Amino acid sequence: FLNILIAQLALAYESLKADTRGYANMNRAFNCVEIESFFPLSWRRKLWDELRFDAPVEFDLGDEGPAGGLQVVVPASKRDAVRYVPDRIQRYPGPASPNDPWPLDTEDIEE
Repeated sequence: FLNILIAQLALAYESLKADTRGYANMNRAFNCVEIESFFPLSWRRKLWDELRFDAPVEFDLGDEGPAGGLQVVVPASKRDAVRYVPDRIQRYPGPASPNDPWPLDTEDIEE
């Protein structure tokens, strides 16, 4: 019975730890927005222009994504981690045209 209790507590702690990180990040974001509200509007507009939120984010060479974000380079060591989940979104870089066919998916082709 004691082993089950210890396992349950360990799982509850792990879940609580993940929630705590999320709440801490949310609190930091709230504090940043509150502090930023004290700055003059002209300074905030200048910051917005410098961060270039209206420019599309480049995913790869020649592959521009949506506007309104900041580009972050993920280190290769993070992709080698055990818990890393690869992106499920398939990107097809290059020019897009309604007349171009979809690229073939090599996993769907049976040899």
